[in-house]
Amino acid sequence: MPEIIVALDVCQHDMPAFRTPHTLIEYHNTKGTEVAERLRHATIAVTSAVPITAETVAQCAHLKLVCVSIVGVDHIDVQACRARGIRVCSTPAATTEAVAEHAIALYFAAKRNIVRAHNWVLSGKEWELEPTGMTAYDRLPTPISQDTMGLVGYGKIGKQIEKFARALGMNVLIADRRGIPDASIRDGRSAFENVLRQSTVLVLTCPLDESTANMISEKELQLIQSSGIVINVGRGGLVNEEAIVAALKAGKIAGYATDVFPVEPATKQNSLLLSSDIPNLTLSPHLAWYSSKSIERQQASIQAIVDGFASGNCVNVVC
Repeated sequence: MPEIIVALDVCQHDMPAFRTPHTLIEYHNTKGTEVAERLRHATIAVTSAVPITAETVAQCAHLKLVCVSIVGVDHIDVQACRARGIRVCSTPAATTEAVAEHAIALYFAAKRNIVRAHNWVLSGKEWELEPTGMTAYDRLPTPISQDTMGLVGYGKIGKQIEKFARALGMNVLIADRRGIPDASIRDGRSAFENVLRQSTVLVLTCPLDESTANMISEKELQLIQSSGIVINVGRGGLVNEEAIVAALKAGKIAGYATDVFPVEPATKQNSLLLSSDIPNLTLSPHLAWYSSKSIERQQASIQAIVDGFASGNCVNVVC
């Protein structure tokens, strides 16, 4: 029997050419209320950002494989899939370089206050009144050589960011898991709290799960230096939005730059970060992964996952 492959959000990228016999049904995007109906007859689901919940799984009697075309699978109910014997596979290495580049871009944008400086010039008022653009800065920028980057998450993306940071002349600290006793900290890593205290720029790349949800909240923000910048290219739920907004408004940290949000797409109704009165904030719409090479690798990975599954040779297995 040919596989029935349903791609839920081809707005992210086109589907590859599969070798296994199949029928391919493509949707530009899929709302949460539409997922179960669209997957009702599917044997294989391909999704980038569209969630697949336990309720959806329960309604999809024919589903055998969920292919996730991004690194994280926190929007997939893996436990429900495992209980049903549904294989879940992801594409963990497809976007590494692009996400790492974007993290560095957010670092520079936040460090040099590029968004504020851009708006300062664009207004056409301040520069005419002031002889210098230095008033666009709250703090005197420091050189890269004085920065210490703390990495929370040391998978492929974290390692690539480390390479970039060291090439730029930064000192780099790698955080071990939160709550680990000092005696259990791995070689080459530092205690989570110490990394927060010592870093001038903290970069989050770790996955979202029960152990990392809201891992940067009021308590952790109090440990970060007032000149510190937080960069998030992991998942929005790693950072407590209410706490980060309060810290920015109070000047307790120097900046927050994020490509990810707890609810996406982010709107003024579901994200505090979209308020217009938050200083030193840099946002991008979950596009850190986006590059020509990323899409090429995603398509190759999706093809390998689907064709491998059909031939009994699964790759990139999550469960």
